[in-house]
Amino acid sequence: MPTEMQIIYAKAATKALRTMDAKASQLIRLKIRQYAADPASLANNVKSLKGVDALRLRVGDYRVIFTEDLVVLTILRVGHRRDVYD
Repeated sequence: MPTEMQIIYAKAATKALRTMDAKASQLIRLKIRQYAADPASLANNVKSLKGVDALRLRVGDYRVIFTEDLVVLTILRVGHRRDVYD
């Protein structure tokens, strides 16, 4: 069984998670950990972004913008879907 990816949060992502609703923040962190443990489990909620070398994870009305290699999952931005792509 493959090992879980290491999760690294960028400063902007950490700040966004701290300032948002606690319940939403908790759900987003749970989904990020779930993706790190088993990427196939959330494959239908992950898409490549056009124009940038990043992926997005959909969690309700929120989006997590991240990059990944085989061992590290780097969370770049977290935010509401209307704001996160700016």
